[in-house]
Amino acid sequence: MDFASIVPVLFMFTLLFVIVFALINKKAVQARAADPNVPKSALAKDGPQGGVAFLKGHQEPRELVTAKR
Repeated sequence: MDFASIVPVLFMFTLLFVIVFALINKKAVQARAADPNVPKSALAKDGPQGGVAFLKGHQEPRELVTAKR
């Protein structure tokens, strides 16, 4: 088996692995989202911190002041 024939085989196995992995994880995420006993995310609006409310004290950095020459 030469290099030209093994590359497509490796590509197909890699693609199959990625698709199966994505489908399994999609099912797990959907099951977790449907479970009412799972704690809410800290970033969710109805979560423990009320969404991104903990960022309200954050200020944008001031513009850099450069010396005029």
